[in-house]
Amino acid sequence: MKKIFFILLSLFIISCSSKFNLVPGYKNNKSPNNCKRINWFPKFESEKMINEKGFWFIKALKGYQQTTEYTCGPAALLALSKFYGLTGIEENKETEMRISREVGTRSMDILKQGGKPGTKPDEMVNWLKKYGFNVKIEFEDKADGSALKKLEENIKKGIPTIVEWAYLTGHWVVVVGYDNRGNDDPWDDVLIFADSYDKFDDYQDGYSFVNANSFYWLWFDLFYFDKITWRTTITAIPKLKP
Repeated sequence: MKKIFFILLSLFIISCSSKFNLVPGYKNNKSPNNCKRINWFPKFESEKMINEKGFWFIKALKGYQQTTEYTCGPAALLALSKFYGLTGIEENKETEMRISREVGTRSMDILKQGGKPGTKPDEMVNWLKKYGFNVKIEFEDKADGSALKKLEENIKKGIPTIVEWAYLTGHWVVVVGYDNRGNDDPWDDVLIFADSYDKFDDYQDGYSFVNANSFYWLWFDLFYFDKITWRTTITAIPKLKP
């Protein structure tokens, strides 16, 4: 049964590869919204939110847009490293692919050999340590909301946090914003991501956002481990912050 599951999952991932782009013409358009109908997706405007109670946002970090279907991990590392002023980090494909090679990211071609594309959590951690970050990786499977609270605390302190969730069968993003919407119910909260795969709203601005409840139950990895691994969180701060 497990073998059948991974075969079906691999087929789905292949369908999302650049050969079968989900958004035709995306690379030649600033926005996937190519019609004249209303915009179905509201635009995230931090300037209008900045003084709202319970809203925290790290404005200086935006999602670098990945150039392949498998480099969301390196793109997240690039964006975080750029934010912290790491030497030799530029927002371009050359840097993205250099990080990909250093990390050990696998391309979609590995599916043909029965492998798994993308970047593993331990590979992300090792790269950050190599480049002088203090790194803490955490998992939470208690379903008590503690991982969500950790994200809120980090953002309040101005600490961007890398997470991986099941969106697009597995996607690395950097959490840069948190809005508790002025109430005590965490399931009403909203997370803002610096998102390297910002294709599916009407504004290619490097950000995406999601309801905390929806995110929390899709915050898992079922690809690189023998069992589902819940709520991977990577907190990384330079040892000598510039």
